[in-house]
Amino acid sequence: MPSRMFKFIDYTLNPIVGCYHNCIYCWARMQAKRQKHRCMHCYYFIPHTHIERIYEDFTTGVFKRTAKGRTYFICSMSDLFGSWVSHHIIEIILDFIRFNKQSTFFIETKNPIRLKHFIDDIPENTIISTTIETNKYPYIFISKAPSPEQRYKAFKEINHPHKHVSIEPIIDFDLNTLVKWIKDIQPESVSIGYDNYGILKRFKVPEPSKEKVDKLISILKEFTCVEDKRKR
Repeated sequence: MPSRMFKFIDYTLNPIVGCYHNCIYCWARMQAKRQKHRCMHCYYFIPHTHIERIYEDFTTGVFKRTAKGRTYFICSMSDLFGSWVSHHIIEIILDFIRFNKQSTFFIETKNPIRLKHFIDDIPENTIISTTIETNKYPYIFISKAPSPEQRYKAFKEINHPHKHVSIEPIIDFDLNTLVKWIKDIQPESVSIGYDNYGILKRFKVPEPSKEKVDKLISILKEFTCVEDKRKR
């Protein structure tokens, strides 16, 4: 598990690896470079499945049992609701989560528009999350994922008891707009972090001042829990 993961995550589990969002700051793509001698699809971050990872016995379809009381970040090396993931694979993974009621599963997506189509099937032992790094991107290529505004509009319409927003890596923002967005989404918690790998700086993407982020955190704490991950 990467050391810069959310503090509430105990384990990661990746039955899907690879992503077509091509975010310039993607830590998962860098992590995948360690897999050269195991799986070339992982190494090149080409979306594919390792669905056997969630089975005790793949031939009979018996799912693995996960640890009681632990939280798993499932598909941390991909996006479960990416447009390239088949409906069938999504249903299998949701069945696996449903089977393991003794654990909590964290799913983060930059495509909550598609998540909306599955919301009636999302098990209660799931925390759903979306990434909103800013209320608007600067005039530079950041990602092929839906824009932050599109994610906000889709995620605020989703009714689920456990919602989370990741503002990481945080990009310069309009304070009033971003606060309104988070209020509209009504998350249980929010995580805020810097670009720990320096990639945004390399592309001259503006990062907000410490004082501005402090102000954002202070306001968000009035209505939700905030995890401050700004350690470099």
